[in-house]
Amino acid sequence: MSDDLFKLNVDGQDIEVPRQYTLMQACEEAGAEIPRFCYHERLSVAGNCRMCLVEWEGAPKPIASCAQTVGDMRPNRDGSAPNIRTKGAYVEKARNGVMEFLLINHPLDCPVCDQAGECLLQDYSFRYGQAHSRFEEEKRVRPVEDLGAGVVINQNRCIMCTRCTRFTTEISGTGELFVQQRGYHSKISILEDKPLDNLLAGNVTDICPVGALLSKDYIHRNRIWNLDRQPSVCQDCSVGCNVDIYHQNDEVFRISARENLEVNGYFICDIGRYSYHNYESIERVTSPMIRRGEVWQEISWEGALKEIFERLGRKKEGERNRVAGIASPFHTSETNFMFARLMQNVFKDRAVMGTLPLPKEDEIKFPAGFRISGDRSPNRRGMAEVSSNLSDDIFSEIKKQKIKLMYALDDGVNRELSQEWKDLLRNLDFIVVQTYAMTPLAEQAHLLLPAAAPLEREGTLMNDKGRIQWLRPSLPILGSSRPDWGIIMEVMNTIGKRELDYSHVSEVLEEMSERIPAYKGVTLFKLGELGMISNGQVKKS
Repeated sequence: MSDDLFKLNVDGQDIEVPRQYTLMQACEEAGAEIPRFCYHERLSVAGNCRMCLVEWEGAPKPIASCAQTVGDMRPNRDGSAPNIRTKGAYVEKARNGVMEFLLINHPLDCPVCDQAGECLLQDYSFRYGQAHSRFEEEKRVRPVEDLGAGVVINQNRCIMCTRCTRFTTEISGTGELFVQQRGYHSKISILEDKPLDNLLAGNVTDICPVGALLSKDYIHRNRIWNLDRQPSVCQDCSVGCNVDIYHQNDEVFRISARENLEVNGYFICDIGRYSYHNYESIERVTSPMIRRGEVWQEISWEGALKEIFERLGRKKEGERNRVAGIASPFHTSETNFMFARLMQNVFKDRAVMGTLPLPKEDEIKFPAGFRISGDRSPNRRGMAEVSSNLSDDIFSEIKKQKIKLMYALDDGVNRELSQEWKDLLRNLDFIVVQTYAMTPLAEQAHLLLPAAAPLEREGTLMNDKGRIQWLRPSLPILGSSRPDWGIIMEVMNTIGKRELDYSHVSEVLEEMSERIPAYKGVTLFKLGELGMISNGQVKKS
């Protein structure tokens, strides 16, 4: 046996594990199921809930497997491996006692608790709880408290696992939460002048194992078993955090973190967590629209494509023949790939490509390594990989070449245009904008092509570390809107008299994998839920 390994016998099975493993990890390596409340993979060990008790043969009492390092254990007197039991009457009795203790003050409000259906306390109570409690005294009752940042705490449900306090100390580094008082009177509190107010605060609702910490955004809005879960990717910065989007009947109810150790670990920021609210009150564009003077009129898709052919497709003399194409790092790589093909293969030498001024802020870093990128676009690197000859200053190119035609991919509702850009756009003869909403850019257009909103899109995004991930749609596309890559395909077929017939974004990705080196070998199947690095080799998480 290697000096770096330690031999154990877990439930009759001999195993060897690294000495730095906890006993909990060792037992799980052997296939045992260990219940826990306070333990979390990314937080320091507290060892205070005691649900993870196991039997170490020869020890005077059960031990907390999360707090016991394998390397600190000793072999039996005869030199044989220590015997660990994770099941049996002895262990069951110990866990039953812990569960009875945890439920002393817990209210019987599971039917109205927002954690119902995904609550560890419910699950373990079913397995280890008792039909009757020996506790006959009156239950302690405390009011619900507002902690700040949209988070409330139901102190009556709290089991003092301290995950939340450790999170604000170790992960966010802000330290808003602490344990006030001792013993029976302990409670999670904040200082009067320091509410829970950091950009990672919403994570405490995810890591709370019971229904104590709740998001005001979700309280009493729906039940988890009624919602559909869609694994996807956050689109609010270039980190590309993995998320689960919960939705029902074309409405998003919440977004939570999805584990990916290669990207975001176990957490997401509150910018991404509540981003779906950005699309609730916007003025959607769901059918093609043309501006007649100052009035917008709906037209058919056939009419819109005909207008594009007449205004952009027919060649004219001089500068009025040139077209400025505006790509977007807010769109998928497939959309930008098709857009680049349109500019290069259809408009050819009369096209120039670039982007609108890209939003850039200071990167925000947290003590445990989590970061919010200063690049607030989700696919700048992917856009650059699939688009060649992007101008560094499209504004100057348009002015210098006296370009009068533009085809643009809209960046979204938060895009603000400078007065300089507004003046430039007003001087153009014809502007086509693919958009899902009446944005500042869309307002400057002559023709609007209704496209999918961010939560309706499907395709791939490449984060700032070069990891390609699968963006999956959570909501159906509204009205007569179409996928952005599909719209561009129709335009290419109309102007270039081509016969492209992609029926799904995976077919576009297949062509990208043949043409773009960074996407070689990439398929949606290979990407799965965790993604892959851009050289085509799967990187295991």
